[in-house]
Amino acid sequence: MKSTMKKKFSKILLGALMTTLLTTSTMIGGQQVMAQTRTEMAAAAMTQLYDNGKQEIVPQDKELNAIMQKFIYADVNTHVQMSPMQQELLTLAVLTANNAPEEIPLHVRGALSAGATPAQVRETIFHCTPYVGLTRAKAALCALTKAFKDCGVKKIDDAGTVSDATRHDAGLAVQRAIFPAIDKGNAAAPPDSKHFRHYLSANCFGDYYTREALDVKERELITFVSIITLGGCEAQAKAHVAGNLTVGNTRQQLLDAITIALPYIGYPRTLNALAAIDAIVPPQADAK
Repeated sequence: MKSTMKKKFSKILLGALMTTLLTTSTMIGGQQVMAQTRTEMAAAAMTQLYDNGKQEIVPQDKELNAIMQKFIYADVNTHVQMSPMQQELLTLAVLTANNAPEEIPLHVRGALSAGATPAQVRETIFHCTPYVGLTRAKAALCALTKAFKDCGVKKIDDAGTVSDATRHDAGLAVQRAIFPAIDKGNAAAPPDSKHFRHYLSANCFGDYYTREALDVKERELITFVSIITLGGCEAQAKAHVAGNLTVGNTRQQLLDAITIALPYIGYPRTLNALAAIDAIVPPQADAK
């Protein structure tokens, strides 16, 4: 009798244990978290960002929409270590470089919901300009203006900190901090192309990197995702992997950045970006 009851109790206990394992995940932050399907995880993330758990990503095709919802908001969203705000800001940089202004408003709303200031959102797109060109930045900023109006965002103050008299020296100072060998490169440049070097210091770094709202670490990540989104810029991608490391970003942050970009740029450009990271900071180099 006792043996029979013991067996029944064991079966009940085993069943309860299996139910627990199937309905909960591991302990996270000291709390037991309910397991979710990928669909539920995506819906929760979209609700948090857009107040809409059924936000359409590809309204033209129901099947692809479901695939991309789960890939972006369940797989990618839960894998990367960056905050939702960082993810949305970098996504805006990717969309700007990809010349996809129609996608900008959704992620403006998401960035604001995740805690970004309007100035940070605008500056993320603004900073892409010297890397992706005026036409792409202009299209993204036009979409941003409409999105801000829909979100009730008022006028944002200018973020520039330099004048015509100071922009070159201020930009060169930032360049030197990120790329210590810049003076050697400038000195070795042929006379007929030295103006490009001057423009890099005065325009690319002076007019953009010196602006407010984002710090140099944030700007270097935006630069990196802009470059890898364009594709065909492997030399520059490697240079800015090194630049990111110099200003204090890590291999993990760079991996997160290309993981965020992946759904929008595809695997070939993502794998090229991974190769650029591995060439400068191999996996073991950043291990703690």
